[in-house]
Amino acid sequence: MTWEEIRQRKEDSIRESTGNPLSYKLKDKTYSSYSEYLNSDEYKEMLILEEKLRAEYKVKAKEYFKSLSEEDQLLVFFHITNSIFENYYEDKSSYRGLLYSKFEFSSDSYSLGMDSGMFAIHNDLTIPEDKEKMLKLIVKFLNLELDRQQLYDLRYIIHNGCLPNTKTKDFIYGQLTLDFDELPE
Repeated sequence: MTWEEIRQRKEDSIRESTGNPLSYKLKDKTYSSYSEYLNSDEYKEMLILEEKLRAEYKVKAKEYFKSLSEEDQLLVFFHITNSIFENYYEDKSSYRGLLYSKFEFSSDSYSLGMDSGMFAIHNDLTIPEDKEKMLKLIVKFLNLELDRQQLYDLRYIIHNGCLPNTKTKDFIYGQLTLDFDELPE
């Protein structure tokens, strides 16, 4: 079985699993449901093969990247990271937008992006506007009446995942000032 066949099988399984058909035929064997197939030895074998092929593909991709000159590696790195940045922060686009519009890949790229970790990265990415929406939803849903400092603290938690430390609070609330006219020694 090739990587392309595994990828196609994954694409088929994604489509099939959304409906969990009454019967699912794979080669010469028919399962009463897709769920039955997921519990079969054939599926377990396919997962092992898939993991092996994914590891081989990862090595192949790394070897290819390492075969490029440093200048070409930097160009590829810049293009990929810049495309991801533009897709999420400038275009406010989706995972599919990244694959199909930014990179102009076919639908075969969807599961490859899942295997590479891009889908997980996409799900973890939140832009500042999204975090502000979360803040407003939390305040509205919980019917909170927060003073300015409490609202700021909640915003800081949502944006940074923790409470601001004392120095940060002092700086923001005007207790700590910096003298930019004074040069350091």
